[in-house]
Amino acid sequence: MESRTPGSADIRQVGVTSEFQWLDEPEDGRLSRLVRHGRLIAAGLLGVLLILRVLDVAPLQILRLWGFDLQLQTRAPAADPSPVLAVDVDDRSLAAMGQWPWPRRHLVDLVDRLSAAGVRTAAFNILFAEPDRMSPTVLARSLPDLDIELRRELEALGGYDEALARAMRRVPSVIAVAAIPGSGDATPGQGAHNRIAVRGHQDLENLPAIGAIIENVAPIHQASRGQGVVSLLPEPDGTARRVPTIFRVGATLQPGMALDIARVALQQPNMLVEMPSPLGMTGVSVGPLFVPTDSQGRLWVDTARPDRVPTVSALDVLSGGVSGADVAGRIVVIGSSAAGVGDRVRVGFGGAVSGLQFQALAVDTILTGRAPWRDPIFGWVELLATALAGLLLIGLLPRLSPHLKPAVGVGLMAAALGVSAYAQAGFGALVDPTFFSATSILLVGSFVIGDYRTETVLRRRNEAALKRHDAYIREVIDASFDAIVTIGDDARIRTANRAACALLGYPQRGLLGQPIYQRLTGPWAAELDREPVATLSRAADRPETIEVESHGPECSGTVPTEITLAESMAGSERIYILVLRDVSARRAAEAFAALSTQRLHDAVDAISDGFALFAPDGRLLRCNDAYCDMLDAEIDGSDGTPYGTLLQTLVAGRHCPAEAVGREAEWIEARLSVFAAHSQRYEMATTDGRWYQVDERRTAEGGMVCIYSDITVIKDREGELRTAMERAELASQAKSQFLANMSHELRTPLNAIIGFADMLRSQPFGPLGSDRYLGYARDISGSGSRLLKMIEQILEFARLERLQSNIDESGIDVTAAVLAAVTDLTPAAREHGVQIDPSIQPSLPALRADPQMLYQIIQNLLANAVKFSAEGSRVRVAVGLDEQRRIVLTVADEGIGIPQDLIGQITQPFWQHPDAMTSSHEGVGLGLAIVSGHVQAHDADLSVDSRLGAGTTMTVTFPSYRTV
Repeated sequence: MESRTPGSADIRQVGVTSEFQWLDEPEDGRLSRLVRHGRLIAAGLLGVLLILRVLDVAPLQILRLWGFDLQLQTRAPAADPSPVLAVDVDDRSLAAMGQWPWPRRHLVDLVDRLSAAGVRTAAFNILFAEPDRMSPTVLARSLPDLDIELRRELEALGGYDEALARAMRRVPSVIAVAAIPGSGDATPGQGAHNRIAVRGHQDLENLPAIGAIIENVAPIHQASRGQGVVSLLPEPDGTARRVPTIFRVGATLQPGMALDIARVALQQPNMLVEMPSPLGMTGVSVGPLFVPTDSQGRLWVDTARPDRVPTVSALDVLSGGVSGADVAGRIVVIGSSAAGVGDRVRVGFGGAVSGLQFQALAVDTILTGRAPWRDPIFGWVELLATALAGLLLIGLLPRLSPHLKPAVGVGLMAAALGVSAYAQAGFGALVDPTFFSATSILLVGSFVIGDYRTETVLRRRNEAALKRHDAYIREVIDASFDAIVTIGDDARIRTANRAACALLGYPQRGLLGQPIYQRLTGPWAAELDREPVATLSRAADRPETIEVESHGPECSGTVPTEITLAESMAGSERIYILVLRDVSARRAAEAFAALSTQRLHDAVDAISDGFALFAPDGRLLRCNDAYCDMLDAEIDGSDGTPYGTLLQTLVAGRHCPAEAVGREAEWIEARLSVFAAHSQRYEMATTDGRWYQVDERRTAEGGMVCIYSDITVIKDREGELRTAMERAELASQAKSQFLANMSHELRTPLNAIIGFADMLRSQPFGPLGSDRYLGYARDISGSGSRLLKMIEQILEFARLERLQSNIDESGIDVTAAVLAAVTDLTPAAREHGVQIDPSIQPSLPALRADPQMLYQIIQNLLANAVKFSAEGSRVRVAVGLDEQRRIVLTVADEGIGIPQDLIGQITQPFWQHPDAMTSSHEGVGLGLAIVSGHVQAHDADLSVDSRLGAGTTMTVTFPSYRTV
C-alpha cells in the first residue's frame, strides 16, 4: 500500500512529484510487459526463421551459398599442378582459321597433334549434333550440278565426321551431350548407357531430371568412350558453383560431363552412386576414387583460383606453339570461349569464366580430390543447433545488460564461423554458418530494439519525474524562511519566493524584472549598479557573505541583510541565486542570534518524523527528538556522533530492526557500505512491532539526509482493511444464502396459492356456487402470477453480480436464441394485440456469450417493447453483422416513447416512467437494469433512440472479439 508524507496528497493533485519515492507514481508494470513481449517476439521470429529454413527459401539458399563461396575462397591452394589442360578455340583461333563452326578437319588435326603429344584423355565441350556441312561426302551429295568425276573424287576423300571419329579412337575421348528440359520420364536415346549403378536406397527423385538429350552424330558417338551431359543447373542467384554429376533420363541415369571425363581418365568401366540414407546422395564412386556430392548429386567446383587449370589456344596447338611436355599425360578439355560461340558463367564473388574453363575446373576438382563435401545430415544438424541456440538466447538475453547482448551475438557468429572454417580446413566439409549467425544476430537485434524501447519508457518516466521534482522544489523554496531570488547578468530579478517578497516589501509581480540593487543599500549594491556583470562574477568566484541593507515594506526603513550568492550552471545563460537573510536581530544582540538558531532547531524538532543530517564523513550534524526516540537514546542533536555508532545504538535499543536480529554486525556493515551512495527509500520493521518508512537522500556535499516516518498506523489500517474485505466477502456469501432461502420461502407458498386458485377456476369438484367466486379465483391467480414474476425479477437482479463473475463463454447460435425468445413471447404479444417481426441476417456467425444472459437480454428487451406498444402495432427484432464484424441486436417498437431527459435513467434499478400512461403496466423496473448489467458483463454497448409517441429502438452491439 502506498504511503505518503503529510501534504503529499495535495502535491499529487496538481501532478507534482520528486525523486523522493513517496511522491512517485506506482509502477504500472509496463517494463515487465515489454520484457515478456520481447521474448514472445523473439520466439515468433525464431519460429518463422526455422520454418523458412525447413522450406529452404531462395534468400536463405543464396546466403548459404555466399558463405560457402567465402569458405572456398579462403582454403589453401593445391600444391601440385593441375592434371587438366583447356584447349580454347578462342577469338584468335577463329580469326586465323575461319569462323565457327570449323570444318571438322581442323579438329581432326587438333586431336592428332594432342594424341601425338601424349595426352591422357581428350574431352570435347562441343556438341556435334549435325554432320559437317563442309565434309567432302556432304558436298558431293548436296551439289547437284557437280561434275561426275569431281563428285567421285570428293566421295573418295571421305567424310570429316568419320575422320574425326578415327582420330578419337587413337586417344580415349569423351564427348558432350546436351539436356532437353523435361520431367525425366522420356525414353533415353542412343546416348544413354547403363554404366551407373545405385548402392543403398533406390529413391532417385532428388536427382536432376531431364526430358531427353541432344546426341552427337553416329560416327563420333560410336568413337567416344564416354558421353556426359554438359548442361548446368541454375543456382538461385545465377552463380555457377556446382555441376550435376548424375542426371535422370527416364529409368536410366546419365553422367555429367566432368564425371564421365574422370571415369574415362581413370579407365573405369562403371560408376556407383552412393545413397546410404533416404536423405539423398552422398557421392559417386569411380573405381578407387570417391567423388562427394550434395543430396541432389551436384559436385562443388573449386573456382577460387580459375587460373589453376592452364588454358592454351587451339591456334597455338595447331601451329606447334605448345610444348609436348605441357600436354603429355594430361586430360585435355577442348571447347570455345570465342565471342558469340562460347558461353560465360558467373562464379563466386563476382568473377566469370568460360563454360570450357568451368568444366575443366570441375574435372580438376574431381581428379585432385579437392571436392568439398556436404553430407545431407548437415542441414538438419545446423537447424537443430540454431533452434537450441535460439531458445538459449531467448531465455538468457533478457537477463543481460544491453551492452553485453551485441557481444553475445558477435560471439555466437564468430563461433559459427570458426566451426565452419575448422570443418573446411580440417576435413574439407562445408558447414553453413550463415543461418546460425543470421538467426543469432536477428534475435539479439530484436532484444536490443526491446532494450531501446525500455530505455525510451524509462527516459519519458524520468522526464516526467524531473518536471514534478522541479515543481516540488519550487514549493520547498517557497516554504523556506530565507528570501531566495534569482537574477541574470543584468542584475534584474527573475524569480523570488514568498520570503523574498516579504523581506523586500513587494508582491512577486512587483519584484520580477526590477534591478536587485534598487532594493538594496550599501557599497556592494552601488558596485552592482555600476558594473553588474563584473560584480556578480567576482562574488560567484569568491563565495562569501555579503552584508547590505534591504528596503523593507513601506514606512519600515531598511533591514540589515546578509546575501549568499551562487551561480547556477544548469543552463546556457548565467543565473545567480541570491539567498537574503535578515540579520538585524544578530546585529542587535548575540542572544537574539542564538534565539533564532534555537527557533530553527525547534522547527526541526517539531517535525513528527525522525530527521537526521549527516556530514560526508558520516558524522551527525543535526537530528530531532523523534530521531532520538527512535534510537531509544539521549544524544546531542549535533554532537558529531559517527553514523556507525548510531546504527549500533539502534540495534541495541527497543526499536531494533527485525532484519538485523541475529546478524547485527552484518546489517550495520551493509548500511555503512551504502552510506550516501544513492537515494533510496525502504520500510523497516522493528522488534517491538512498529514500522518505519526510511528515506535516505544524498546531499549536494556528499552527506546524507535521513527521515524516519512512523507508519505503524498505516500498517494497522492495512490490516483493518483486509479484515473489512474478509467481512464483506462473508456478508456477500450470507446475502447469497439469504436470497436462496428467500427464493424457496417466497416462491413455494406463491406457487401453492396460484395452484389452488387455478383449481378453483377449473372447478374439478363441482361448481363454486357463484360466478363471483370464479372472478375472485382469477384475480388471485393473476395477482399471484404477477407477484411471482416480480419476485423472480428481484431475485434475478440480486443474482446479477454472481452471474456476471461466472460468465459461460460458449459459442451461441444467435439466430436460435432470438427465435426462442420470439416464440416464448408470442402468446403475450397476442394478448396485447402486438405482432413480433424477426429479421435475421443469413449465415450469421456464432457469438461467444453466456447463453442464459443472452436469452434474458433478448427476452427483457422484447417484453419491454411488447408491454409499451399499443394494440395493432409491431415490434421488430433484428440481428446482423456490421462492417467491423460486430454482432448487433436491435429491438424497435411503436410505443409511447421516452423523453430525452429520462433516457439516462431507464437502466437504473426500480426506475419506472412517472407518466400516467405507464402506471397501468406491470413490473418493478428491473428488466432494463438486468439487461444493462448483462450487456456490461459482455463488454457490449447498449444504446437507446426514442421519440415521444413514435416508439423506442434499443440496440446492443457486442465487441468484435466475441464474434466466432
